[in-house]
Amino acid sequence: MLQAMNTGHDGSLSTGHANSCKDMLHRMETMVLMGMELPLAAIQAQIASGIDIMVHLGRLRDKSRRVLSIAELNGVKEGEIQLNPLYEFIESGIQEGKIIGHWEKRGELLNQEKLLAAGLENISANGK
Repeated sequence: MLQAMNTGHDGSLSTGHANSCKDMLHRMETMVLMGMELPLAAIQAQIASGIDIMVHLGRLRDKSRRVLSIAELNGVKEGEIQLNPLYEFIESGIQEGKIIGHWEKRGELLNQEKLLAAGLENISANGK
């Protein structure tokens, strides 16, 4: 999967199972290490360059599935892949047995080059 994502062709999509975006990064590192002997720094660099955005879906206590967070990968620093949290689902209560909540913006998209190259406008804090 990582090799395919790093071939220079934009538009890859994959799924994985973990409890958060950060946990998924650690899980990917472990899976690569199980299959081949590469330095961790090389694995992290390949992950960080091959994946732009991670979307974490989870099952809530009411058994519903929701997108819980969206984060941007922003390179490797001091031996850790850097996550830039963009959005997080915040629970606000229960209505008719279902968990309700809202999206909270956590940060700005840092790397917009691919969006601009595709002809999309710059995304600012107000969503324009």
